[in-house]
Amino acid sequence: MTGIEKIIAKIEDDCKAVCDEIIAKAEAEAGSLLENAKAQAEKVKNEAILAAQRKCQTDIELARSKAEHDYNREILAAKLDIINGVIGLALNKLKNLPDDEYFDVIEKLIARYSQSGHGELRFSKKDLDRLPEGFEARLNQKFSGSGKSFTISSSPIDIDGGVVIAYNDVEQNCSFNALLNASLDDIKDGLFNELFVRDST
Repeated sequence: MTGIEKIIAKIEDDCKAVCDEIIAKAEAEAGSLLENAKAQAEKVKNEAILAAQRKCQTDIELARSKAEHDYNREILAAKLDIINGVIGLALNKLKNLPDDEYFDVIEKLIARYSQSGHGELRFSKKDLDRLPEGFEARLNQKFSGSGKSFTISSSPIDIDGGVVIAYNDVEQNCSFNALLNASLDDIKDGLFNELFVRDST
């Protein structure tokens, strides 16, 4: 091998060594980058899984909460329907009592809600038509000495059961619907406790 050939061979060997070193470094860096990329991808994957799990748990809890809310709302609505039905049945029964029992109730209403002075008793047409004979005289006899007296108006009024007691321009509305509406919340509370709370204990 001539001197020039040796020099050329030396240069080739040096170049090959440099290239091999560069390639090795590149491969090492590529391997490191790949491992980092894998680790980052694994981290991202795990974070995505955790986020999905948290979202699923949140969605489950929201769905459960909504289901419980809807269930409780439906149960409450059903209970209110029952209570309203009971009130309606009681009111209907009251309006359709036999005449003697019905006017005993009317008499008790007058005793409770009337005031001193002369009052005019106003009834529906249905009640005027079935008014017991001597009812006015019976009332005045019962309340004699109490400062109360009554006459019964012959003009019917638009009420569905009960009585209105008029003192000049002041009326005491003792119709069943008015009395019911005045204490409806208390009646519903009482029925709710009677029908549902007491039975659940």
